[in-house]
Amino acid sequence: MALKLMKLAKKFSLAVVLLNQVTTKYTEGSFQLALALGDSWSHSCTNRVILYWNGDERYAYIDKSPSLPSASASYTVTSRGLRNSSSSSKRVKMM
Repeated sequence: MALKLMKLAKKFSLAVVLLNQVTTKYTEGSFQLALALGDSWSHSCTNRVILYWNGDERYAYIDKSPSLPSASASYTVTSRGLRNSSSSSKRVKMM
Protein backbone atom coordinates (compact mmCIF):
# COMPACT_ATOMS: atom_id res chain seq x y z
CA MET A 1 0.00 0.00 0.00
CA ALA A 2 2.80 2.44 0.91
CA LEU A 3 4.61 1.78 -2.38
CA LYS A 4 1.43 2.44 -4.37
CA LEU A 5 0.83 5.70 -2.48
CA MET A 6 4.41 6.82 -3.13
CA LYS A 7 4.03 6.11 -6.86
CA LEU A 8 0.78 8.10 -7.02
CA ALA A 9 2.37 10.98 -5.09
CA LYS A 10 5.29 11.12 -7.52
CA LYS A 11 3.13 10.78 -10.63
CA PHE A 12 0.65 13.52 -9.65
CA SER A 13 2.97 15.70 -7.48
CA LEU A 14 0.89 15.05 -4.37
CA ALA A 15 1.64 15.10 -0.67
CA VAL A 16 0.47 11.93 1.05
CA VAL A 17 -0.20 11.84 4.79
CA LEU A 18 -0.02 8.43 6.45
CA LEU A 19 -1.05 7.85 10.05
CA ASN A 20 0.15 5.19 12.44
CA GLN A 21 -1.42 4.99 15.88
CA VAL A 22 0.54 4.16 18.99
CA THR A 23 -0.80 1.35 21.14
CA THR A 24 0.46 -0.69 24.07
CA LYS A 25 1.72 -4.25 23.98
CA TYR A 26 2.46 -6.51 26.91
CA THR A 27 6.11 -7.56 26.58
CA GLU A 28 8.47 -9.07 29.13
CA GLY A 29 6.23 -8.37 32.12
CA SER A 30 5.29 -4.77 31.31
CA PHE A 31 3.24 -2.68 28.92
CA GLN A 32 5.24 -0.78 26.31
CA LEU A 33 4.33 1.66 23.56
CA ALA A 34 4.28 0.08 20.11
CA LEU A 35 3.33 1.20 16.62
CA ALA A 36 -0.09 -0.22 15.73
CA LEU A 37 0.89 -0.91 12.10
CA GLY A 38 4.40 -2.13 12.94
CA ASP A 39 7.88 -0.73 12.36
CA SER A 40 7.94 -1.36 8.60
CA TRP A 41 5.08 1.13 8.04
CA SER A 42 7.01 3.91 9.79
CA HIS A 43 10.12 3.24 7.68
CA SER A 44 8.25 3.66 4.39
CA CYS A 45 7.83 7.43 4.79
CA THR A 46 10.23 10.19 3.76
CA ASN A 47 9.35 12.61 6.55
CA ARG A 48 8.05 11.65 9.98
CA VAL A 49 6.25 14.15 12.22
CA ILE A 50 5.14 13.11 15.70
CA LEU A 51 2.24 15.03 17.24
CA TYR A 52 2.12 15.14 21.03
CA TRP A 53 0.96 17.11 24.06
CA ASN A 54 3.25 18.82 26.59
CA GLY A 55 0.98 20.01 29.39
CA ASP A 56 -1.78 22.03 27.71
CA GLU A 57 0.16 22.70 24.50
CA ARG A 58 0.25 20.70 21.28
CA TYR A 59 3.61 20.08 19.61
CA ALA A 60 4.79 18.75 16.28
CA TYR A 61 8.18 17.03 16.38
CA ILE A 62 10.18 16.43 13.18
CA ASP A 63 11.59 12.98 13.85
CA LYS A 64 12.83 12.09 10.37
CA SER A 65 13.52 14.29 7.35
CA PRO A 66 16.09 14.26 4.56
CA SER A 67 16.31 18.07 4.59
CA LEU A 68 15.40 19.31 8.11
CA PRO A 69 17.03 18.78 11.53
CA SER A 70 14.99 17.26 14.36
CA ALA A 71 13.00 20.00 16.11
CA SER A 72 9.73 20.69 17.93
CA ALA A 73 7.28 23.53 17.47
CA SER A 74 4.06 24.30 19.31
CA TYR A 75 0.85 24.74 17.34
CA THR A 76 -2.85 25.35 17.83
CA VAL A 77 -5.88 24.10 15.93
CA THR A 78 -8.23 26.89 14.85
CA SER A 79 -11.25 27.21 12.58
CA ARG A 80 -8.76 28.33 9.88
CA GLY A 81 -6.53 25.25 10.30
CA LEU A 82 -3.19 24.74 12.06
CA ARG A 83 -1.42 27.87 13.33
CA ASN A 84 1.71 28.68 15.32
CA SER A 85 0.99 28.65 19.03
CA SER A 86 0.57 32.18 20.35
CA SER A 87 1.78 31.34 23.87
CA SER A 88 5.32 30.29 22.99
CA SER A 89 7.69 29.92 20.07
CA LYS A 90 10.49 28.21 22.00
CA ARG A 91 11.75 24.78 20.97
CA VAL A 92 11.12 21.86 23.31
CA LYS A 93 13.08 18.62 23.22
CA MET A 94 10.82 15.57 23.16
CA MET A 95 11.45 12.99 25.87
